[in-house]
Amino acid sequence: MDMNFKTPQSNTFLYKVSDTSTAKPIGIFTAQTPSVNPYKALFNPKGYNFFNMPMSEFKNILNVIIQLEGDISISKWGEGARPDEFSYQLNRISNAIATTQFNGRIDISGYFLKRVEEAKDMIGEDCISFIQVHNNISQLYNTVLQLTSEEGFRAIQNKALAHLKNQQAFA
Repeated sequence: MDMNFKTPQSNTFLYKVSDTSTAKPIGIFTAQTPSVNPYKALFNPKGYNFFNMPMSEFKNILNVIIQLEGDISISKWGEGARPDEFSYQLNRISNAIATTQFNGRIDISGYFLKRVEEAKDMIGEDCISFIQVHNNISQLYNTVLQLTSEEGFRAIQNKALAHLKNQQAFA
């Protein structure tokens, strides 16, 4: 099951209303996973509440997804494999939040939406720079929305399970 997350090239973006008081955890996982599992962070029986999550926990989940994507790419194409568009976007998100420090919990997609709105405030004399910054952060926001949706996160969990089973078959 290969979920292809492509971000639109236009400067439009999706808006997701978040209500942290009624948000339910997503990605609740109760099935068995293989004993050797480098992707344990993706399989939480309590699920994940991306509307109320420490940034450090999101960074950890993101790093595991990046590792998974890299492992899948290497198993398919070998050590010299080039990252696909989804892996590229994941690394851009990771770089964008690498130095962010939060004490407490935030709405992950809301954080990126705020960055999109801040980019809108950059309109000024340099229109080309504004368009580039706005498009870049909008692409990150759309990828985050896909990652933090029930469907998107389930697809990543299924991808991890399929990869683990495939690796066990060849072990």
